[in-house]
Amino acid sequence: MLELLILPPAGPLLVLGLGLLLLLLRRRRIGGALAGVGFVLAYAGSIPAVVYPLADVWESHNPPLRTVPDNAQAIVVIGGGSRPAPAYGDGDTVTLLTLQRVRYAAWLARRSGLPILVSGGRDWFGERYSEAELMSHVLADEFHLKTRWEDTRSRSTWGNARESAKILKPLGITRVLLVTQAWHMPRAMWAFRHAGLDPVAAPVGFANRSWAQRGALGWIPQTRAATTMAEVAHEVVGLMWYRLRAWRAGD
Repeated sequence: MLELLILPPAGPLLVLGLGLLLLLLRRRRIGGALAGVGFVLAYAGSIPAVVYPLADVWESHNPPLRTVPDNAQAIVVIGGGSRPAPAYGDGDTVTLLTLQRVRYAAWLARRSGLPILVSGGRDWFGERYSEAELMSHVLADEFHLKTRWEDTRSRSTWGNARESAKILKPLGITRVLLVTQAWHMPRAMWAFRHAGLDPVAAPVGFANRSWAQRGALGWIPQTRAATTMAEVAHEVVGLMWYRLRAWRAGD
């Protein structure tokens, strides 16, 4: 809850709203300053000309995978959520983010012959199937590939790493291709290394920065840009929190 109030888009809008409230209460100096800061942050966080260069910097830490290392032993796919799917009958299916990851994992598996581990438990709302089970269904039904292992317990990136390590390390598997969104990869790589695995980044879903950033369009607020900003901000704060958590635990 606190994260939703601090990070964009809510955070800058709350600062703007507080500034306007103070202006109404005749606290002009501090009210004007807060309103100005809130407006600038809200505007900058929703325009492609600012957001996509920032996303480029964040995603450049893990460029697209060009070749599969010879010593890779498995593919690990991190779940990205599930959603109700009434069009397919009574049940859930994977989100578009998860489908993007599963599709890339299938592509890698066909070219490398590596076994697949899918990682993702149920959310907090009592879903019938875990993300891992749903990903296995998609791999089998739509890509005709069988999942080797399922982590059905994890509910966070930290948990994805820990539970995957519990499955793979006893089998002598540590070198894995890690599949997730490009903006999620820095935090995921850190978590998997911290869990004792040796991941190779296999990012997918890089920020879409084509026509939206050109000319005057780059300075017009856009929903996709605002979403990208929120995702990157969430990942930056999440990585900082993981490092602080590990430091406090003495790891």
